[in-house]
Amino acid sequence: MKQSVLERIMITKDDVSRTESEIRFHEHLRRYAAVRRFCYGRVLDFASGCGYGSHILSFNPDVEVVVGVDKDQDAINWAQKEFGSNKAQYKCVDIESVNEKFDTLVSLEAIEHFSDITLIPRLANRCNIDHIVISYPNKKSSHFNPYHLQDFNAQNILDIMCEYVCYHTFVMGDVQFLLFLRKPPKAPRCIFSNILDL
Repeated sequence: MKQSVLERIMITKDDVSRTESEIRFHEHLRRYAAVRRFCYGRVLDFASGCGYGSHILSFNPDVEVVVGVDKDQDAINWAQKEFGSNKAQYKCVDIESVNEKFDTLVSLEAIEHFSDITLIPRLANRCNIDHIVISYPNKKSSHFNPYHLQDFNAQNILDIMCEYVCYHTFVMGDVQFLLFLRKPPKAPRCIFSNILDL
């Protein structure tokens, strides 16, 4: 960074790009660190990418193992090499083929990358998952990010997760987090409609 002149910070385009990339990376790490306290048992990290998030989740002593899944073989190879351990495992699979029991599903900034928004509830049902953590950009991003196929608001996510109760929500920067528990089968939906007001 160059010296300040008349209280102006004189930086280059490269400085801005490098700093913005570093900020984005640190925010990703913070998001995983923020949600690991909500994880327990066998954790499925959906669209785990290069594996650092699954690695962070595995630090929680209530977590038995984190299985990071992604369809990108290069990302999984990197994850296995850099972050593989007894508590952090990585698999290159199509999400539709995942069919084993997990306690917690973590899906951070993944849902906006898929055209089929029923993917997460179908995965949760198939794997008998009772606890889910979902995050997504809470602003319009599909117009400038070519990898984002859809934009969401909280109601969109609540609608697709109708078999679950949203028991907690919070925001970090421009990302919304929603935490869900499976509803007891006999409980009427209206019982949980005001849970966030408690």
